[in-house]
Formats: sequence, C-alpha cells, structure tokens
Amino acid sequence: MQVYVEYVLIDNFFIDLMLFTAAFKVVGKTVPRGRIIICSFIGAIFALLYPLITDNVVIISVVKVLFGLFLTFIAAKFNSVKEYLSFTAVFLGLTFFTGGVIMGAFSLLGLNVYSEFSVALMCLPVFLTVKFIILLVRYFYRKKDLSHLIVKAEIVCGEKSVILNGFFDTGNSLYNGLSPVIVASKNAVMPLLDLKLLSGAKNITVGTATGAEKKFSFKPDRLVIYSGETKNIFYNVRVCVVNKNFDGYDAILHPAFMEKKNDRKMAV
Repeated sequence: MQVYVEYVLIDNFFIDLMLFTAAFKVVGKTVPRGRIIICSFIGAIFALLYPLITDNVVIISVVKVLFGLFLTFIAAKFNSVKEYLSFTAVFLGLTFFTGGVIMGAFSLLGLNVYSEFSVALMCLPVFLTVKFIILLVRYFYRKKDLSHLIVKAEIVCGEKSVILNGFFDTGNSLYNGLSPVIVASKNAVMPLLDLKLLSGAKNITVGTATGAEKKFSFKPDRLVIYSGETKNIFYNVRVCVVNKNFDGYDAILHPAFMEKKNDRKMAV
C-alpha cells in the first residue's frame, strides 16, 4: 500500500503540473514555475486525501469543484475576476476532459484504472492529451496572428487571372533585378501557366532551407492587392512558382507591396 500511495502522490503531482502548464498556455498568461509546482503539490496532496472524506459521490464532486476553485485562485495573480474565471474554466475543463481520456483509454485497453500498475501509467494519456491541446492552441493562435497579414490578391496575365490569398512576409527579400518577387503555389496559379500567355518566363535562383535552387518564374501583366474596396495595382512584379501548398494562404507577397494607396497604379 505504501508504494500505491507514492504512485498516487507522484502521478497526481505531474498530472496537475501538466494541467496547470497547459491551462496557462491556453489563456496566454505567464506564471513563475515555482508557483505552479507548489500548486501541483497541493493538488497531489488533496488527491491523496479526498477519498478519506466520505463515500458520497455528490459531496466528493462538490468538494473537488470547490478545491479546484481555491487552487486556481492561488495559482496566479489575476488582474480581474474575468481573467480568473477564464483560467478556472480552462483548468477545470482540462481536468475533466483528461479524466475522461484516462477512463476511456484504460477501458479500451481493458485495464483496471484503480490498480497499482494503472496508477503508474496515468501520466501518459494526460501527457499526450495536453500536448495535443497545446499544439492545437498554438495552431489557432498562429492563424489569428497571421490573419491581418493575409490579403486578397489577383495575378493577371492577358485575359486570364487568378484570385488568391497572399501573405505579407517581411522576411521575403527576393528581387529579380529591380522586380520584387512573390512566391506562389503552383496549384494556385495553374490557370496562368500557359507558355503562350506568359511573358518573361525563365528560371531564377532563390534561396531555400537546403540552399539555392532554380525555380520557374514569369512576369504577369499586373498584380492587384485588395484593401477593402481599394485596389493597389503593381506592374513591376515577378512570380516564382513552387510545388508546395502553403498553410492558410496561396502566395508569399513581397513587403514592397505593403504600402496602401487609393486606387492608384504603381510601377513598383
């Protein structure tokens, strides 16, 4: 039984540590690591002692929720009641969700969740679940952060044109001569890839993660970048075509096109 108690204490400490870390990442709040460790230890002690309170499921559930509210209250210095309630909701939600994952995983594997062996393994499904949630949150935060840099753009060649989502990348410093270069997915500009229509088609050298490579490019008649009802038109542009699809956009735009004008034609 002594080993079992140690497992419960250690397991719950690391589970609470992961839950606190994930909850703070989700709400975007930075908290000293030592404070999280102390709260995780308090939570582990509670997990060890609460079964001794009573066998009444309702009372136990109420006690768990009240203790959870207390634990989140001391976990950080919150600037407002709303901030505290938001964090508490996330923490309790993660707690109940991971609890369900543990029960489901052990049931699926046919393991007794209350056995000494199972208690020792509880951290694994929690770790995987928390890791997935953090990656998911980061993904959506990244989407939100990039949204203001993604604009509607149009590449025109003769009578053909394609509408695509362009991402302004301040790190894109590609030039071909005096022409700023935008990098577009081949799938996005496929309707324009007719050599009879394209002017200035040639391979250009671009830098990649693996070194310099030759990539097919062409010079469109114009590039139109939309800002609401405003059309920003650029003529001195070169489009580099790559065989990859970007995440959430179709082309990487050059920062030279970021300046907004009012329906003016610009020979950048």
